[in-house]
Amino acid sequence: MGGNLINYPEDVGTPTANMLLVKIFLNSVISTKGARFANADIANFYLMTPLKRPEYAKIRLSDIPDEIIVEYNLKEKATSDGWVYIKVIRGMYGLPQAGSLGHDLLEQRLNAEGYFQSKIVPGLWKHEVRPIQFVLVVDDFGIKYIRNEDLDHLVKSIKKHYDVTVDREGKEYLKIELDWDYKNRRVHLSMKPYLEKALRQFDNLVPTQRRDSPYPHVEPKYGAKQQFADYDNSKRVGKDEQTHVQKVTGKFNYYSRAVDPT
Repeated sequence: MGGNLINYPEDVGTPTANMLLVKIFLNSVISTKGARFANADIANFYLMTPLKRPEYAKIRLSDIPDEIIVEYNLKEKATSDGWVYIKVIRGMYGLPQAGSLGHDLLEQRLNAEGYFQSKIVPGLWKHEVRPIQFVLVVDDFGIKYIRNEDLDHLVKSIKKHYDVTVDREGKEYLKIELDWDYKNRRVHLSMKPYLEKALRQFDNLVPTQRRDSPYPHVEPKYGAKQQFADYDNSKRVGKDEQTHVQKVTGKFNYYSRAVDPT
């Protein structure tokens, strides 16, 4: 679906945990005696959520694979000028409201099981009576628990409605690798696979010699009373180069905020 072509009148934003909350939450796990961390991920979260109103789309019959045309008998349903018109009544990728509707339905289902979201801290969830908490980013749960029965209750509650993958050792959350040392109350964060994938994405060339700076070093002019900086007379970047810079900055900005290796 072309979400940019849909004018949806309602708010499509959803509360989500920010990086500061995630960092504090991880600290809370190692600071609480007997606490452990697990994560859970819902599959196909954006799909099949009932829409408040239907959306409509059209696809050229010539753009649809033959096996799909045969299976759904689309030749008889296509218009004389070769278009297939579609009525969308459930969530799918591309709909601007898919995320908010999916979140609202998940919240409704979790509330029925005794889980509620903090009114002060968006993305932080607790249970009415059980000593369990979790941070929620879209469909990724970072869970702090003390008793296995509480974790089992949360997982069972989610599995009533969704396909969910659970990692009870909590080795990764939001692409951040977590090395837990509960005995010494430490957790080590890293993102090596994320970095390797990012370098491949941007076709990074590994230099054959060590470089300690991204730019050539400009030696100072010793003995001069004033040191003048060289003006940058290079051409302005075009739209493609600007987009590339934005992608690289965004990619590694997340890494710097999540791990902060300095």
